[in-house]
Amino acid sequence: MTRLTGTQPGSSRRWGCAAAAFLILLLTAQAAHKADLSSDATAATINHSPTLLQRLQELLQNGNGSDSVLRVRTAASEEAKVFHTHQLLLSLQSEVFESLLRNQSVVTLHEPPETAAVFEKFIRYLYCGGVSILLHQAIPMHQLASKYRVWGLQRGVADYMRTHLASESSQGHVVGWYHYAVRIGDTALQESCLQFLAWNLSAILGSAEWGSVSVELLLLLLERSDLVLHSELELYTALEAWLSRRQPEGPVAERLLRAIRYPMIAPSQLFQLQVQSPVLARHYSALQDLLFQAFQFHAASPLHFAKYF
Repeated sequence: MTRLTGTQPGSSRRWGCAAAAFLILLLTAQAAHKADLSSDATAATINHSPTLLQRLQELLQNGNGSDSVLRVRTAASEEAKVFHTHQLLLSLQSEVFESLLRNQSVVTLHEPPETAAVFEKFIRYLYCGGVSILLHQAIPMHQLASKYRVWGLQRGVADYMRTHLASESSQGHVVGWYHYAVRIGDTALQESCLQFLAWNLSAILGSAEWGSVSVELLLLLLERSDLVLHSELELYTALEAWLSRRQPEGPVAERLLRAIRYPMIAPSQLFQLQVQSPVLARHYSALQDLLFQAFQFHAASPLHFAKYF
């Protein structure tokens, strides 16, 4: 059982209330102090905020004066992570915690393994207003911030995701972030991920992420005109591998295959595909007109071809 040690809730409830009241008094005094300084040219600010944050962090770690307990359980484990916390600090940051702790001091929270793994970081943010995360922790941290309505953290994680699309990771992360953005309806993150994938498609095609691309995302990418690729043949080869792995229904596969720009593939390569590609052979009747147009494109000048197509 993972546990942050400290005194039990009932033993020092009075100390916790006094500490909370002192914190509010300190913040009020700082605001009044700033107002006083604004009219005095000789004024100076004495800032011990880092020390205060350090003490708040120690307050969480040691559990001094805690008046509430959070027990975080997952379906995969019978053990629970236990956090001795302070109701006031949680309630200031989250209206959900304010409601949960209103009539009880011990709350059991059920979380999936991904969010349970970063729950300690999440609670630490509530105390200190800052958190350091890694690429694979962005989605679970955003899920916690959304679930418990910690809006500042939610916006911060979303900004982190938009600014770290180009960061390197062994398994890739942008495709997963895009699918997550679709689920939560974050259109700004969706567009950022989609643009990054389009402009770095050659790198994505050869990565582990390619196999996790959904049909909807693949269609959006294939329909774009700003894809950055070495060649259209590279895209066809990657699509063929995707189709062989995912085995979608015939109409879906044909819609994806018809999104390829076959005139951008050299005639010799098109002949080779007709002979060697099992995917092309399987769906040849649905693509025959596009292949014919591609050969016509290469046989005639672009201006002459444009008169008819």
